[in-house]
Amino acid sequence: MTPSVRAIPRPVIIAPVVLAVLVVGAVWWRASWIVTHLLRAWAVMTIAEKSGDVYRLEVAHVRFNFVLRRVMVDSIQVTTNRGVNTLRSRPLPAMRLAFRECKISGVHLITLVTSGGLVAESFGCRAVSVLVAVPRGIPPSLASSQPRAARRAFLVVQQGLRLPSFAPRIRMGRVDLSHVALDFRVQHGGGAGDSRLQLEHLQWHMSDLAIDPADSTAAARPLFSRTVELAAGNFVAHPDSSSAVRVGTLAASLTDSTLEVNDVTVAPTLGDRAFARSQRYRRGLMKTKIGRVAVRGIDVGAFALGQGLRARRIELDSLRLEITSDRRRAANPRRERYRTPQGWMAAFDRTISVDSLLLRDGQIVYRERRADHAQAGVITFARLDALALNVRHFVGRRTSGDAMTLRATAHLQNVGRLDVQFVMPLDAPRFDMTFRGTLGAMPAASLNVFVRETFPLRISKGQIVGMSFRATVTNGVARGTITPRYNDLRVAVTRRGSTGILGNGGILGGAARGIASLVGNWTQLRSNNPDDAEGVPRIGVIEHALEPDETLPAFLWASIRDGLMAVVRK
Repeated sequence: MTPSVRAIPRPVIIAPVVLAVLVVGAVWWRASWIVTHLLRAWAVMTIAEKSGDVYRLEVAHVRFNFVLRRVMVDSIQVTTNRGVNTLRSRPLPAMRLAFRECKISGVHLITLVTSGGLVAESFGCRAVSVLVAVPRGIPPSLASSQPRAARRAFLVVQQGLRLPSFAPRIRMGRVDLSHVALDFRVQHGGGAGDSRLQLEHLQWHMSDLAIDPADSTAAARPLFSRTVELAAGNFVAHPDSSSAVRVGTLAASLTDSTLEVNDVTVAPTLGDRAFARSQRYRRGLMKTKIGRVAVRGIDVGAFALGQGLRARRIELDSLRLEITSDRRRAANPRRERYRTPQGWMAAFDRTISVDSLLLRDGQIVYRERRADHAQAGVITFARLDALALNVRHFVGRRTSGDAMTLRATAHLQNVGRLDVQFVMPLDAPRFDMTFRGTLGAMPAASLNVFVRETFPLRISKGQIVGMSFRATVTNGVARGTITPRYNDLRVAVTRRGSTGILGNGGILGGAARGIASLVGNWTQLRSNNPDDAEGVPRIGVIEHALEPDETLPAFLWASIRDGLMAVVRK
């Protein structure tokens, strides 16, 4: 007989299934509870506590997918309580942050449900928008009372951060925010207008984020991460209401405290109506291009919180500075003044502290336009290398000490080597500085691209042996000496720029200019300095006061020019 098979009782089958469902349900509930309370209770409370109730965090619907080990968050928003912020002696930057369709992927379930913390592979959002408005700088009365700890802004925020017992640590393998729209504004006083940076496609990447009491090194990292990197390209920033900065690429690392910017162009905002009206009288115009800017040791946190620029070193490669002085324009009846370096610094309500600034392979081109000349006279300083040390400005400080030192080497008209040094106290109460320099040998005719377009003459012969100069600027007046050494200098009167018979064409005009050249060289021009090889060279006196519409380069040139002409002319 075949033995009979006993049927397994139904309760024996159902019980394990029910138990498994209960276990899974408990795990899912526990995981959902921890994540929801971490994001919607602890995070909200911590943001309010750390900001003194200035910032408010709102987290929308949170969902936990047990199968995919994924947390989905519809939106995360940070807003600013303006009423609380305005009552602070030092208001925090106003912020409005919006994170849309975010997810935490690769959650370690066992670690999470056993209260070991939130450990996951990645965090990301479909879109992020960030609006930051940094208030005006520290008033002079408060400038000296700010704690030095603010210099490491991100680390100060991280200090004393306490996680809840149900999630004692948070770890993310990576954070990828590839579609960030940033609107960053810095408010200024004195009617300069706000500085503004808008980025439509900023990329923000972080790796190995760890908020973990067991990891003592993590708390010392910016934003608790091993690497924090930002990248953007092809955008325009507005440092003030009348200028624009176009940037090709930007890359920054908060961890390494570095910033690199390439293909930078600085130019006036020509579309601004107020700017267009001012061009009727504006004689000076500057345009700047920089191939590369690299900043080392930058305190990104202090910069982001509106506390100024602090860095160990700034490197500029391939600077191209074009300065135009248009003397054809009428003088401004309002007598508007260009700001001196000290005046510009005094109006800047942020700290600047840079140990060294290095410039390589630069070029400065100065153009001067006259009403009686069709072309601009051009002076070029090519192959420019410079080093500035101790570049410091502190809000509210007024001192003639703690000066910046700038040493530079260039080639005048790309021929004669020029070595100069400037010593300038940036926080002095008035326009003070000293400058000195030397110029090496070069043909005098190399200066004709400037001379023949600004004077009714050209240099027909001569050799510059060398030149030295030094001056002290006190309250905008340069006083000093210049000693040019040259041989066999001759000039010729030109029709362009001349008046009367000297400006006529034909044989008569040409003969008149020839006679004038001969007489001028004989009676008005000193052809040698010194007069002979054994003689003592004549010394010219530098004495020039800053004019209301002079830029700093134009002021320096006018000071040297006046002293030089005092020697060349008899």
